[in-house]
Amino acid sequence: MLDVLIIGAGLGGLAAAIRLRSSGVQSLQILERAQEVGGTWRDNVYPGCACDVPSHMYSFSFEPNTEWTRRTRSRPKYKTTSCA
Repeated sequence: MLDVLIIGAGLGGLAAAIRLRSSGVQSLQILERAQEVGGTWRDNVYPGCACDVPSHMYSFSFEPNTEWTRRTRSRPKYKTTSCA
């Protein structure tokens, strides 16, 4: 029996699954329409795609990334960092 169904394998869906598993939920499934995880950063590929949110905000709270080299990042850096 499935306890939790998560729609989307972007950062939010992956974080939800990790937190649910760590809280004891073992029966969960993530549905993603694409062939790979990534959500917004996988889908938006236009030239100059970037984010004005500070880079440290794109780290999971349970596994912070302290190696950011810039305050904000462009799409390629987020893609390799968050979806690898």
